[in-house]
Amino acid sequence: MNSASNKKIILHIDPDPRITNLLKKVSMHYHTHIVRVSSGQEGLYLIKEIQPHLIISEFHTTDLDGRSLLHKFMNDIEFGEYRHIPFLFLSDQETRTKYSKICFDLGLMGWFSKPFSDRELGEILENFIMANEINRKNRNLRQEVKRSEYRYRDLLENVNDFIFRLDDKGRFSDLNNRFHSLTGWEKDKWLGEKFLSLIDPADRPSASEHYQMAYQGRARIFEAKILGNSNRSSMLSFNISPIIERGKIVGSIGIARDVTEQKKMEREILDLKNFNESIIQSMEAGLLTTDLEGHITSLNAGGEKILGWKARSVIGKQIKSVLKPEEVAFLLSKSPLPGTLPYSRETELTIKTGKKIAIGFTTTNRINNQRKKVGTIISFRDISQLKQMQSEVIRMDRLASLGVLASGIAHEIKNPLAGIKTMAQACDEEFDENDPRREYLTRIVRQVNRLDDLLKTFFAYARPKPPNRKQHQLSEILREVITLVSKRLTNSGITYHENFHPDIPKLMIDSQQFQQVFLNLILNAVEAMPSGGTLTISANRIGKSEKGIIQRNNKSKNKFMNGSHVEIIVSDTGTGIDYDKLETIFDPFFTTKSNGTGLGLSIVYRIVEEHQGDIRVESRIGSGTSFKITLPTGD
Repeated sequence: MNSASNKKIILHIDPDPRITNLLKKVSMHYHTHIVRVSSGQEGLYLIKEIQPHLIISEFHTTDLDGRSLLHKFMNDIEFGEYRHIPFLFLSDQETRTKYSKICFDLGLMGWFSKPFSDRELGEILENFIMANEINRKNRNLRQEVKRSEYRYRDLLENVNDFIFRLDDKGRFSDLNNRFHSLTGWEKDKWLGEKFLSLIDPADRPSASEHYQMAYQGRARIFEAKILGNSNRSSMLSFNISPIIERGKIVGSIGIARDVTEQKKMEREILDLKNFNESIIQSMEAGLLTTDLEGHITSLNAGGEKILGWKARSVIGKQIKSVLKPEEVAFLLSKSPLPGTLPYSRETELTIKTGKKIAIGFTTTNRINNQRKKVGTIISFRDISQLKQMQSEVIRMDRLASLGVLASGIAHEIKNPLAGIKTMAQACDEEFDENDPRREYLTRIVRQVNRLDDLLKTFFAYARPKPPNRKQHQLSEILREVITLVSKRLTNSGITYHENFHPDIPKLMIDSQQFQQVFLNLILNAVEAMPSGGTLTISANRIGKSEKGIIQRNNKSKNKFMNGSHVEIIVSDTGTGIDYDKLETIFDPFFTTKSNGTGLGLSIVYRIVEEHQGDIRVESRIGSGTSFKITLPTGD
């Protein structure tokens, strides 16, 4: 027989077989199997073989008394794993009285006095069989609890996280092995120490706040630096949860993970991001990125300055809602040579104010880590000044050519014109007053005079006289010019306004040349207002001037640009000038008038340039034109 049988095995050690027969009789209802031996030694031997569920022994066996038998069972090493088996003695009352204390001290489970009835023996068997089953289950449960505890403890001690338990006073009551590797401290020395003592003083107030909230029943997650042995420190991410027993918080359990390297990498990534961002934001060139659907994803400070839009107002919008669709189509058009390096092109963009500017730009694909296109990068630069400089170079080339031409044709044209005029006047004197041919001679003289005036204007532009600078009040120069044109202003239905700041200083200028400047600008304004309008001339003292055409292209010559200035604005409410023509209105011989020479604004330009000044023009069709002249005060 073995313990694997479904029957409950009872080992009966007794020289008298009558008790065995009685046991068999009363145990037949309990699914048991009785094994009887007479010798105590034999009984001990069978314990290991049959592994009984219950041992019942007569106190006096054939070889051992009950005390010796029980002593061997409870103390010999070979019976260690069987000591859980209930051991009962049967004897008379006298023997029980004499040895019961000694035997119960050794571990005896029960002692029954003879004689007893069948019913009493049955109750004994039933109670001990039930008790044995309960003990077995309890024993299995205790073993499972121990195994679970060992597994749990092994898990806690070997995980990569720092796990700890705090009592209700916030002191460490348990620490796993990770504590030592993180801090360098021996964990036994920290048992009973305050949790907050481990936290770096700089992070202690914040950690204390989270700790107190955990003791109010709320789990908390926070980060703090801990103090380590030998000046070593680590940044940990803590997760502290309260331990609640019977509705009362009796402590807390915490899990902490070392995030020192993670934080270091985050700082490095953030530093790199800030470094790249600072480079991008400090670029004078504009940088605009879009996604695959054409939504703007970023715009740097240079781009904000060029386009006039703030990044926060355009990010997320379609680029076609910020720029004109045809401009966007050209910006995003593909390279004629797919796969080649980014190439630079030029175009015009309409900025927020409605003004058009010239830009040079490159377009490249934005690639992610998987080498897939996720958008477009547009790098652009405002080249309006460069274009104006190029125009200025062309204008200067024309001037140089004009000077050479002027010196070459001076005698070639003026002398024949003088001869033609003299001959025509001589012929006029020889004809009778009523001769109709005198009208032809008059026309010849008139055209010669016109050619002579044109040549004078031409020479004044090509070979301007050096300005004779003296201190003059601007109001005095304008008063003389307005006197000359006042009648024409009235006849044209034009209202004239002056708006001078009272603190306008005297200017070191050539009064005759600036009378010519204002006369040209006023006459142009009158012709731009055929149906009447308003002519306004204003003047203000300003600080550093805004760059116009001359200043951008003549910085070395213009030595007064960093001082104070006077800005003079001549504005009309006339028909305005096309945007495409604004770049060429100062070119010699450019005119929109049928009888104009195209030299008026060119002469204005040259005079302002000779005075180290600057001139700009702003105009819109139907809204009028403003010429802004900036002159240094010479302070």
